[in-house]
Amino acid sequence: MAESRQPGSSPAPSTAPSTAERRELSRLATALTEYGVWTRIIDDGVPFLRVSNPESDYAIEDVSCERRSHDHAFLASFGVYLGSSDSIALTAKKVAWLVGATDR
Repeated sequence: MAESRQPGSSPAPSTAPSTAERRELSRLATALTEYGVWTRIIDDGVPFLRVSNPESDYAIEDVSCERRSHDHAFLASFGVYLGSSDSIALTAKKVAWLVGATDR
């Protein structure tokens, strides 16, 4: 299961076609499961991954995915490069740190 949801929430309808960017966001969501964060792919135009720390009302980050010449880049909502599709585990660790789910 690539997307995890808050308990009691219903799945979001997925009307957008599967894209390479969405597939990479799904891979990142899967990698984030070990950090105990909530993830959800939002398909509102260009897809992005909403990541939130269930222990905080404010620790929420939207991660976008951008195609590059040899891979895909993950970017924070404020434009900072978080990692590439070639380093999903490291990117997941950075995103988890960003929402306060890890101190390492």
